[in-house]
Amino acid sequence: MYKVMLVDDDVPMLKYLENIMNWEELGVEIVASTFSSVKALTLFEEFQPDLVITDIGIPQIDGLELAVRFKEMNPATRVILLTCHEDFYYAKRAIQIAVDDYLIKDELNLDQLKESVLKSLDNLKESIDYQEALTYQDTIIHNKDLLKQSFLKNLTDDEFNEKIIDFSHSLGINWKYNDFIVSTSSIDYSACSQEQLVNTISELNGHLFTIAEEFAKEKKEFTILQDKDFNLVIIYNFKKSFSNKGLEVFQHFLKSIRKKAKETLQLDIYFFNNSICDKTSLGSSIDQLSKLKSSVFYDNTIQSFQEVHTIKTTFNLVEDSLLDPFMKGLNDAVQYSNPGEVIKSLHYLEETAKTLQLEPNQLKEKCVKILNQVLNPSQSFTNFELCLKNSFTIQQMVHLLQVKILACLEDLDNTKYKHNLRNPKLKEIDQFIIEHLSENITSIIMANHLHLNPSYFSRYFKQLTGENFTDYVHRFKIRLAISMLTEKFETVEFITYSLGYSDRTYFSKIFKKYTGMSPGEFKRSNEKQLL
Repeated sequence: MYKVMLVDDDVPMLKYLENIMNWEELGVEIVASTFSSVKALTLFEEFQPDLVITDIGIPQIDGLELAVRFKEMNPATRVILLTCHEDFYYAKRAIQIAVDDYLIKDELNLDQLKESVLKSLDNLKESIDYQEALTYQDTIIHNKDLLKQSFLKNLTDDEFNEKIIDFSHSLGINWKYNDFIVSTSSIDYSACSQEQLVNTISELNGHLFTIAEEFAKEKKEFTILQDKDFNLVIIYNFKKSFSNKGLEVFQHFLKSIRKKAKETLQLDIYFFNNSICDKTSLGSSIDQLSKLKSSVFYDNTIQSFQEVHTIKTTFNLVEDSLLDPFMKGLNDAVQYSNPGEVIKSLHYLEETAKTLQLEPNQLKEKCVKILNQVLNPSQSFTNFELCLKNSFTIQQMVHLLQVKILACLEDLDNTKYKHNLRNPKLKEIDQFIIEHLSENITSIIMANHLHLNPSYFSRYFKQLTGENFTDYVHRFKIRLAISMLTEKFETVEFITYSLGYSDRTYFSKIFKKYTGMSPGEFKRSNEKQLL
């Protein structure tokens, strides 16, 4: 029997995968199933599955990185990726990692999954140790970018040791000297258009990485890495001397990258560096650098090459009540379609943050939470959240918020217009959801009800509503849950099972995803308003 492991943070999807077909008939046994990417690594070591089927969009460690980790731990393992997004970027990376298949969750049916699993089993049967060894070497050659991210993580997580040295040699990194200077980059995203923010940010970061690698090609003393947020991490290994030439050489190298990026990408690149360190403190220096970068968040005099202070700036925690006027302003802007209210709210946000010196990373997280809660944007926030997280001044952050909020406001106006011309088919879908509230309604079930091909239905529904069917059903049920909490004062347990969720924990997770707070927090907030 071949062993398979399933990984997906969507619990109903896990159950669906477990029960969609008779696995034993294929000679396969499900040895492990988990919604946690971190636990998946532990289970992989314990059960050594032959095949892993994993979602891409899981928290903490995404499916792409999991696939690389599994291949590192056992090159013979086959991997099938699942995703809710028909995203070419993900598909391209999946091919690079040499996974067996890439399946869209909303279109997934028995025949597709069975065909994909059988293909993986055939690959397992054909493989031999020598072929797998070659495949592993090929993976290292063709996936250096991904592996370098793992290498960077190892550097910051562990002490510098022989294992890390071996890993570095396999990537062509050979540090001869004991002294290092580390720099991390930041792109000024405030110069980007809305289209760039949504569609091309990953490509811009990719171009910047390519530029830096090109300059480092003949300079073995420079190592170009990329952190999980796609910022460059440039490590300069040199022999320290009394003339301090090392710092000059390093800055000249950074200036070359900045100039080329300005010419080709039309964007400003800023670099932040720490003081000189040795091998034993290299990992902590890299880790510290990314954390200390926030120390310049409220500084109006940022230089192109900025040395970050070694003493961390003291910031104040962001209490929710401080952002209530910002949230109210957004609510008013949405209700009255008033862009002026957006500008006014953002001005309040900027002045409050600067005056109180609010902690930058926490401030960004809470702003994204408020945007998701108030605007409920149908399009992905992935690129926007990445840009906001990487913004290194308050002015950049506010500019990005303004661009995004005004664009969402325009989308909402267009949606309201389309809503008046509501499609009769959508009314039928809504009615079916209402009649089956206590059930787990998948796109396949709905497609069968409408006598449509599941794949066609998924594409048709996305065109009709701007979102996938799973998100639509969740939003529909959460709107009902809000009504039940505020108007009927039902218990969370009653609402959970009335709306077809498997347990209270999962319902709370979904509720928080679409409202920004847990059901309990929502109830308490509503009770305060009634007092």
